[in-house]
Amino acid sequence: MRPKLIFLLWLSCQFTLCAQDPATFLFSQQGSLYNPALTGTNGSQAISLAYRQQWLQETDPGYHTALLSYEESLPCSILDFGINGLWDQEGAGLLTTYEITPQVSANLTIIDSRDHQVNIRLGGGMSIGQQRIDFDKLVFSDQLDFKYGNIFPTNFIAPEENHQQGYFQPGIGFLVQMVLNKELYHAVIINAGASYHNAYAIGSKEGTGYGKSVLGLLPPASPKWAAHADFELIPGNSLKQVISIKPSFLYERQEGLRYMQLGLEFALNNVMQVGGYMHMNKWFAASTSTNWYSVNTVFKPYIGKERIDFYLTYSFNVSGLRNAVSPLLEIGIKKHFRNSPVCNLIGKEDEVFYKIGR
Repeated sequence: MRPKLIFLLWLSCQFTLCAQDPATFLFSQQGSLYNPALTGTNGSQAISLAYRQQWLQETDPGYHTALLSYEESLPCSILDFGINGLWDQEGAGLLTTYEITPQVSANLTIIDSRDHQVNIRLGGGMSIGQQRIDFDKLVFSDQLDFKYGNIFPTNFIAPEENHQQGYFQPGIGFLVQMVLNKELYHAVIINAGASYHNAYAIGSKEGTGYGKSVLGLLPPASPKWAAHADFELIPGNSLKQVISIKPSFLYERQEGLRYMQLGLEFALNNVMQVGGYMHMNKWFAASTSTNWYSVNTVFKPYIGKERIDFYLTYSFNVSGLRNAVSPLLEIGIKKHFRNSPVCNLIGKEDEVFYKIGR
C-alpha cells in the first residue's frame, strides 16, 4: 500500500506545482544526465546501455530505469555531441516515461602550456518526453475502509484522453577542467561544474508544454540545479603501473528536495576501478531522510584496440526506507570506438586518432 500512497502524494504535488524529477544513475557513470557540459568528455565515440532497479517489494514492481546513450568527442572540432534515450517505470500505477535528450557541448582552451592545461566547457540539452499511467492500477483514498482496506469503488473518473502527456525541458551547464603538473609523476586533474535543468520554467507560471502531468494540467516542472566537483590525484606511478585516487562531490536541489553524493574512487592503470559513495537525500517537510551507500566496480578491458567498460553498482539503505524496500542495483556497459564518423564525413579523417589508454 505504501507505494500507492506515495504516488497519491506525488499526484497532489502536481496540483500544487511542485513536480519533482525521479532519481537517476550514479554520477560517475552517467555524468551528462546531471550536466550537459560533460557530453563528450569520454574522449571517444561511445555507445552505452545502463539499467537500474530500486524500491522492489513482494507486492509492488518498484522502480526501473533503462538508458541508451550515444556520445561523440570530435577531435576535428571544439564541439562534442550526444543523445540519451531513457525509459522509466515507477510504482504500482506503472507511471511510465519515455524521454529523448539530444545534447551538445563546446570545449574552449584557456591555458595550454607544457605543465598545465585549463579548459572551459559549455553545454546544453533538450529533453523531449512523454508520460503515461494506468489509472486502473491505482488506489484512491475514497476506496479505502479503515478496517477492511480497499473495498469501495472510487468516485474518480479517469479522463481517457489524458492517460499520456508530452513535455519538453531544456538544461544548460558549464564545466572547468584543469590538468596541473601534467608532465610530472604527481599530476592533478580537477573538474568542477554546475548546471540548471528545466530552465524554461524560469519566470513563467503558465502551462505551455514544459510541465509534466498525465492529467494534462501542465504545471511547470520545478527548476533543478546541480553543482559537482572531483579531484583525481596520482600519488605514484612507474613505467608499468599508475594508481589514482578520485574524491568527488555532487549536490542537487529541486523545490524542497536536497540531494548530496560524496564519493571516493581508486583506479589501477585506468583498467580497473572501485569506488564507495554516500548518498544523502532530504525533504524539507520530513523529520527523517532516506540515506544510502553505494559500492561500484568498473572493468575497462581492451578487445583488440578498442575498449569496453563494464560496471556494477550495489546500494543499500541505512535510514528511512531501509526496512521496507530492496537494495538498489545498477549495471552498465559502454563500448568505445577509435574513429569519428562526423569528422570522417566532413573529410577530416586524418585528424582522427585515439591512442590506447585514452
